[in-house]
Amino acid sequence: MKSMFKIENGVIHGSSYATLLRTVEFVTWRLNEDSGEYWMKFHVPSGKEIRIKVNEEDLRSILNDWAEYELKLELGDEDELDY
Repeated sequence: MKSMFKIENGVIHGSSYATLLRTVEFVTWRLNEDSGEYWMKFHVPSGKEIRIKVNEEDLRSILNDWAEYELKLELGDEDELDY
């Protein structure tokens, strides 16, 4: 899959958007089981969101760039809130 985004100097940008990673309030993602891609949303203060499709490697890389350190995330389908 060809990347539809680029991260340089703390800015994530694609063909029709650009934002500073540090201005992203939170990030959400969901696995599309049919394609194996993750659908990511970057939630920005204006109440808008930027959406991109990425593979797992790009998801982890983007999250690490956003958090400014390496996150040790376990990705999966289990709902952590179910007891």
